[in-house]
Order: sequence, then structure tokens, then C-alpha cells
Amino acid sequence: MNSLVIYGTRFGNTEKISRAIAEELRSSGAVKSLLIEEVDDSSVKGADLLVIGGPTENHRLTAPMKQFLESFQPGALESVAAVAFDTRYRKPRWYSGSAAGGISKLLRRAGAREVIPQESFFVRGQPAELEWGELERATAWGKALAEKVEAAQATVPPSQ
Repeated sequence: MNSLVIYGTRFGNTEKISRAIAEELRSSGAVKSLLIEEVDDSSVKGADLLVIGGPTENHRLTAPMKQFLESFQPGALESVAAVAFDTRYRKPRWYSGSAAGGISKLLRRAGAREVIPQESFFVRGQPAELEWGELERATAWGKALAEKVEAAQATVPPSQ
């Protein structure tokens, strides 16, 4: 399995979460981790799994993340498994918003198949820092993601 983890970050929290997820995905194959500013459309070619996350800012995903995801035509990610995550303050989603919600919506519009529900990882303070236990939770989430994708690939018959 070839996984691509794409993330945006402002204070380094989303980068830490993405690294924990990527480390777990390594048990299932090759993993490439890229900052959103380093990504172009060709970066996703050959990826079996896209993991995309970013900080929630002003109730939504950041402009670079939105611009990247909107660059995909409907159906462009038709055969790609995908999942979204974000970092945000621990408040009700209706109050804080969620970058993962926007990422997920744009992935589905491009035809990607979400393999597990989107996830939020929480920060606190100013400047924002990860809450205690969030890196461990990201590791567990990455492991569950890897297991889910491996199980799905095992049920797909080889191409003839």
C-alpha cells in the first residue's frame, strides 16, 4: 500500500499528528508525508491511500488546503481511499467548526472513498499546543486506519 499523508500546520501540532499517523501506516507499506505547500496534483499519483489533515482556522480549513482540494475535478480521485483529520480546540463542532469536515467534503466531491470517519485531535492554550494524550490517540487512529485499508485490499480480487 502506498500512502500519502498531506498536512497543513501553523504551530506544528498538525504536523506532529500527521507524523504519528504516518509512522503507523509504515507497517502497511510506503508512506510519503508532505506539507500542503509542497504538494501538487502529481503528488497523489500512485497513492492507494490519502490522509489529509489541517488545523481548523476560522471554523474551516485553511486557504492552501482548500485551493489544493478544489483543484481536483469531480471523479479525479475515484479509485483512491481517503480520510480526513484536523486539529482544533475542544469545543462543540457547531461552535468551533472543523477543517476535517471541509476536507472530507472536497475529497468526496473528487470521488475519493472515505475508509473511516474523519477525526479531530484537540489543542489547548495560546499559542495552541496538543492536549495530553492526543499523539497516542493519533497513533491508535493510524493503526486502525492501516488495518481497515489492509482488510479492504485483501478482499479485492487481483486484476486480470
